[in-house]
Order: sequence, then structure tokens, then C-alpha cells
Amino acid sequence: MNTGTTVGTTPERTAPDEEAPTGPGLRSLHPWQRQLIAEHDRPTLHTQAAATTGINAGERDVTIRVHQERTWIYKVWQGDRGQDTHHLYTPVTGRIHAIGRDEAEILQAPDWSATPDATISRLASLVMPFEEPGWRFPDLPADARVDTPRVRVLMLNPTEQCNIRCTYCYYGGAYTDTRPHQTASPRADAVKAAIDLFVTGEEKLDSAPRAVYFFGGEPLLAFDELKKAVLALAERKREVGARLDNLVLQVNSNGMLLTPKIVDFLVEHDIYLNISIDGPNHDRYRVDRRGKGTHDRVRERTDWLAENRPEYFSSRVALICVLSAPLDAAALYRYFSEWPAAQRALAWDFDLILPGGDQSYADFEQIFGEQRRVWDLFVRSHRQTYAEREQSGRYHFAFSHGFLHRSFHRVLNQPEREGGARLGHLLGMQLIPGNEYLVLGSDGTLYSSYEYQSPDFAVGHTDRGIDPLAGAEQLAMFRDSVEAGSCTTCWAAPLCTVTVPEAPFRRSDSADAVREKVLTKRARCMSERENLTQALRARVDIAQEYGDAALDGHRDDWSRQRTEVARVDPFYA
Repeated sequence: MNTGTTVGTTPERTAPDEEAPTGPGLRSLHPWQRQLIAEHDRPTLHTQAAATTGINAGERDVTIRVHQERTWIYKVWQGDRGQDTHHLYTPVTGRIHAIGRDEAEILQAPDWSATPDATISRLASLVMPFEEPGWRFPDLPADARVDTPRVRVLMLNPTEQCNIRCTYCYYGGAYTDTRPHQTASPRADAVKAAIDLFVTGEEKLDSAPRAVYFFGGEPLLAFDELKKAVLALAERKREVGARLDNLVLQVNSNGMLLTPKIVDFLVEHDIYLNISIDGPNHDRYRVDRRGKGTHDRVRERTDWLAENRPEYFSSRVALICVLSAPLDAAALYRYFSEWPAAQRALAWDFDLILPGGDQSYADFEQIFGEQRRVWDLFVRSHRQTYAEREQSGRYHFAFSHGFLHRSFHRVLNQPEREGGARLGHLLGMQLIPGNEYLVLGSDGTLYSSYEYQSPDFAVGHTDRGIDPLAGAEQLAMFRDSVEAGSCTTCWAAPLCTVTVPEAPFRRSDSADAVREKVLTKRARCMSERENLTQALRARVDIAQEYGDAALDGHRDDWSRQRTEVARVDPFYA
């Protein structure tokens, strides 16, 4: 039967106005909010005889088991590339094991009362179940705060206005609790103050990979403000003697406003440019204020740039594509591979935005099916040598998908652990919000999130600097939500990249807001597990079909990125 509870102890429901424990002096979620999360963000559990098994949202296989008062967390899959093989991923150790069909069936069975003790012992030696009811995530230090931010990434919005109205945009109504499109730009003194925070951070960051990103709105609508910010950054670097040798400046644009004057400035100051173009689905989602498609104008400007500034285009311009339903991976490949300008660009980047909610996930199930075709293309490309793959358009297309390279690198390069329930990290979080990544709002407010530019995600103001406790409180509430929900028994937790903006629970949330955010988080979790499942499969399939040496190039890339690339996402299990 379905027990309707989570594995482990469920917190008692308390009155909405009862104060939550403050821990190290930080505001956290109310007990009733944590209880509500526990009720709605949970695996489906079944109890038969003396055994309890659990299935995560969006999955069909058993990945959670309580047997003899110990918690088993694992992931089993059968090879789907013409091989009758079965594998077991044990997140407690970070290892992948080849197992037999009988063992795979036992791990999926609801009842072990007839299973020989020797078989259970053999499986326990692989899974290494623990006595705790779920993962134990790190506690926040008692003195958690940000006094001197070590800002590696600063995001400036020259304007919050945009010349188009993409229907999936954070600021176009697809996301609640964030700002709308509006005609607003930060004051010059606020920009200079944010730049000062960035430039005068810890000295040890002087040689670290760092970046200033210009977003919006559409940043080229306020090109004069963008120019002033670039020049102010250069001036402040000179004033304080900061070298910032690995600094990257980057503009994200829809490309429609590119002119020779703008490009001259970008070239002169060595500024990278990302142009958003969604291929076959572009005009379905990227429309102007009248609902008209914008594809032809974006492509015309991109072709113009490639033709007139070929060296800049091939060394500094990337094409960014949001994956959207209905997705046709083959059509997307044809679009970019048959477009001459795209072939000359520095890079492609395909990625997915999940607005959230159960209906959203239903829409994206079709996308996941097409993503599996991309994974298959990625695996098959390893019949080539590393050097041949680097010249292969098909491999380039597959590995340019953000969901693929992020999850594959995490699976391939995860450190092995000695077992136990304690994890060394809180999902995708490494630092206190506001300590490494800052977004400047038009009124001078500093935010920890690009997606949610609202008071709940403010971490300071350019007039006052960083609030030392604001980011720590955001992290405390994130930790509360993680511990209350399905994360505590999820097999993907040691590999997960979910961060505060993707589980943005706040103490001020109403019950309806909590429920809505749970739906959003569940969709994000289902996407994360799908990507990591495919990454596990790919890791095994490549090694089985082409040898473990076929993975060496990826390991070398990871080592290089850990020291050279600002966008690398290191993690510690």
C-alpha cells in the first residue's frame, strides 16, 4: 500500500505563526512551511511486509529502500544499446557496479522476505546502506555571514527594458516573484559602486577566472550605459592596480540592434558576444511586442556580423539556443550545421529552461525523449579518436548541449566516497549567496540571483554594501527546504546542481506560494535526475563499447577547466 509519508521522521505541523528555530541567529523557514514541503515534495512509498520501497517523482524504478532499519539509496538500469547488461550506481560511494539480471530484479522487488541472506549481504556490500533515515547535509556554520564578498561574477543590466517579448523569459511573466520588463537603468554611481566591489575583492582573486556579464532586458538598447560601465571598469582597474588577467567581459543579446559602431566597441575592448537564436522554434517563442517572430532579423544581423567581422565572429561570438517544445533534435542539428555563419561561430550553447509545475514537466517529457537522441549521438561519436571528435560537427553539436556536458562531467569526475549518510555539500551550493555572484538592479539593489530580482533575494545595496547576513539566511531557508523534502533520499543528491534560485522558498511565503514552489522544484528535480541517468548510461556505454581510454579526453578537459575556465562548476562530495 502507499504509505503517503516520506522515509524517516516527518516534522510535526505547527501553527502558521509559530516561530521557527533560528539556529545560528538566522531567520529560517517556519515549521509549518517545512511540514508543507514534506507533504508535497516526497517520493511515492510502498510498504509490503517489513519492507518499504520508494520511487521518485518522474521515475518508475525503485531507488529507495528501508530494510532492517537501514536506508538503501541506489540507481539501477539495464543497458539499452543491444546489450543485456545491468548496472548499479551507489551514491554513497560514487561507484558504478556491473550486476546480474537477478540482482537488478531483487533491487526492484517490493518484498525481500524470500530473498536469501547471502544475496542481501552481497548487495549491501555494494550499496552500503546506512542507519540514518536519509542524507545528512552540512550544517551552516554558527558564524555564517559575508563580510568581504569575493565576487567572481558581476552581472550588470544596462537597462531592464527589452525590444522583444520572449514568452519563456524570466521577466515576461513565466516566472513569479521577479521584476517585469521596465524602462529602468542603474545610476552611474551605482554601477561604479558595484564595479568597486568586484575589483577590490580579495587579493587572491586577482589571477582567478572572473567575469562581468551584461544582460538586460536587451543591453544594446542602452549601449551608451554599457560603454560607460566598460570604461569605468577599466579606469577602476588602473586606479587600484588590479591586473585581472583572466577577466572576461560578455554581452548577452538578441542581436537585432547590432551596428558597426557597437561592434567596433566590442572588438576594441575584447568583449565576448552571445547571440540568442532558437533555430526552428525561434518564432514560436521569441516574438516582438506585437507577437511577430524575430528570427529573420536576428539571423540577418548574425550573417552580417560573420561576413564583416569574421575574425571577431570566430573567436568571440557564441550562438545561444533555448531548447523548447516541440523539440526535434535532428531538425535542430540540420539548422545549425547547414547555416554557414553558425559553422564559423566560436561556440554553440543549447540549454533548457523549465518554468516549473507538473504541466510544465509534462510538456518537457517530449523534450527529454529528444535529448536521449542527443545522448546517443554523443556516445556513438566516441568511436572516433579524441582528435577526430574535436573536428566532428556531430560531436560538437551533441557536446554543446549544456544539460549533457554538465551532467556527464559530474558523473565522470565525481570523487569516490567511503560511505555514510553525511554529504560534504548542499546540492549545487558551494558558497553563501552573494559571496561570489552579484547582480545589480536598476535601483542599486544587489541580488544573489539573476532569475529572481526581488526583495527576498536582495543581499545588499550599492549605497550600503553587502548585508553580511542576507545571503546566509537565503542559504538557511534553502537548507530547510532540502532537508524537509525529497532530497534527503534522492539518489542524485551527491551529483545534484540545484541551487537557491531553483528552490526559492522564503519565510514570507504563503501556503499557496509554498505549494507552487514545490511544483517548480519537483519539475527541476525530475529534469536533473533524467540528465544524470543519461550521463550514467553514457559513461558505462562509452567504456564498454570503446574502452575506458575513450574517456581520457573528458578527464583532461575537466582538469583544465578546474584551473582555466570561469564557468566551471566544481563540486565536492
